[in-house]
Amino acid sequence: MIYDILEVFKKLYKEKGENFILDSYSLKDGLYVKINKDDTLEFYELKIVKKDKFFSDLDGIQNSDMKEWFIKRDYYSSYINSNKSLFDKKIHNINYLSYFFKVENADYAKDKIDHHFNILLNFKKFNDKKDKEVLDGYKFVIENEDRKKDILKKCEILKNCFNEIIKIAEEKNIKNYIKIFFDEELEKYTNESEIYLSLKIFNDSSYNKKIENKIYGLSNSNMGLNSKKPFLGNKTRKNATPFMLENENAMMLKKFFDWLKNQPYNEYRTLDRDHFFMQKQSNNDEAEITDFDYIPVKTDDVNKSFTSIHVKNYLYIEDKEESLILDYEIKKLSQLEDKIDDLFYNKQLKFNYYKDSKDIKVSDFLSKKLQSILLITRFVMINYFKKYDDREFLYVIKKYGTEFIVNHYMSERYFKAKEAMNLKLSLEGENMDIQQELQNIKTILNNEDEYKNLTKDEFLFLAGQWAAYLLSLSKADNKNKTLALAEQYFKAKYISKLQSALNNDLEKFKYKVGLNNKKIKKTVALLKSYHNEEKLTSSDKDRFLVGFMVDNIFWESNKKENAEEIKQ
Repeated sequence: MIYDILEVFKKLYKEKGENFILDSYSLKDGLYVKINKDDTLEFYELKIVKKDKFFSDLDGIQNSDMKEWFIKRDYYSSYINSNKSLFDKKIHNINYLSYFFKVENADYAKDKIDHHFNILLNFKKFNDKKDKEVLDGYKFVIENEDRKKDILKKCEILKNCFNEIIKIAEEKNIKNYIKIFFDEELEKYTNESEIYLSLKIFNDSSYNKKIENKIYGLSNSNMGLNSKKPFLGNKTRKNATPFMLENENAMMLKKFFDWLKNQPYNEYRTLDRDHFFMQKQSNNDEAEITDFDYIPVKTDDVNKSFTSIHVKNYLYIEDKEESLILDYEIKKLSQLEDKIDDLFYNKQLKFNYYKDSKDIKVSDFLSKKLQSILLITRFVMINYFKKYDDREFLYVIKKYGTEFIVNHYMSERYFKAKEAMNLKLSLEGENMDIQQELQNIKTILNNEDEYKNLTKDEFLFLAGQWAAYLLSLSKADNKNKTLALAEQYFKAKYISKLQSALNNDLEKFKYKVGLNNKKIKKTVALLKSYHNEEKLTSSDKDRFLVGFMVDNIFWESNKKENAEEIKQ
């Protein structure tokens, strides 16, 4: 993965230069101070108002040119992370041309000025053999007398103006950072930064190896070797590092992760949209790659080859105005992803693509059952929608689609359950005419003199109708009780179990059922007389559910009979 990234990133970096990183680099909120060459001070403030950042002078006038000036120097002055500080985690910069600290540590930072500049004067603090090997490459810079004089001069200037800076920070009620910069050319900042990075760019200098005047080490980016990660070590080599980079590549990799950190979280293929899938997360203000894959298919090619999906209103769902919902077309993969997320996962799929399992909590939107299905199936969905690998997608729809629908019903999202059924049937390419099936069942029940054996599909459809009718009779009872009664149907694995549940509910509600009604008598007889010991397939359960959710013929019959009684 690392070498693949480097190969592409180097090309982009060569084309676009440092602005490739700096264009998306953002400053932290706080007070920004520029110490001019004549020792005068300029003050600027970056503050966040309703999630928007504003950079201005102390009079509130925004200044984009100065913001850019600070961005460039801030980037070359900041440490990699607190564990890679120069000498103290509370001092956040890494060269003698700047000085960063948090407001609450102002007194501490004042006491540490001399110590900070003295370290940068000769780097004698870094006396480890491996560190000395690195510093040997910068000996001519560190021992330069003009540099030493400049460091001592800037140290005195900073000490002399420090109290004034703190006073301004207090007057402006600065809450976060104070960042102080000397007015020097950017090249000077980059040169000083290079010394620090050469010392700290690798994860642990103890793994470093010097080969032909080049230093190789374990990357600090997205990598680590410690007691908590023993599985990352290479057990078959004397050097346990899983891989090693030379200093130049490690520097480039650091730039890549700096760039990645500032990319939007909703972008999945930001480095090379035609080849890589990449998902990142932030950890301690650093970017981590949580998923990476090579994509052999281009995004444009996927969109061109996507076959539109016609979603039919199989169940004849009506909207609030009692008008039939129209059929619709899904023309893009991203549109299908949105529909799957909404109608199957109740908008909990994309939101939880890369969360740790322990952080995916049961809620009003995510039942215990849906949580379980999500954890099992989410990576199949990532493979399809983000990596264009559709090999397992339809398998998941066929295996778990019915459970998504049942989950909606058990969570009292009845309308969404019907929408989900329409989508599932459309994805599976069903050619079901539900209105005709209703009519066929009505014809069978209305023919009083003819009793015939039901087909399996007819049985399941009628069983769904009859179960829904029986459960509707319990509406006067507690709603949770009604849902519990419904669950026995949804969990049934054999037709005999469905028949048993139907018999039990008929016993419960027979005082409400007009058993003298010829249609109902025939229904009960047909359902009891059907024999089949096969296990219910996913399609069988769908057939039952369709009968369960569509307009109920028994309530239609009751309405007609009541209307005739009123007329008489």
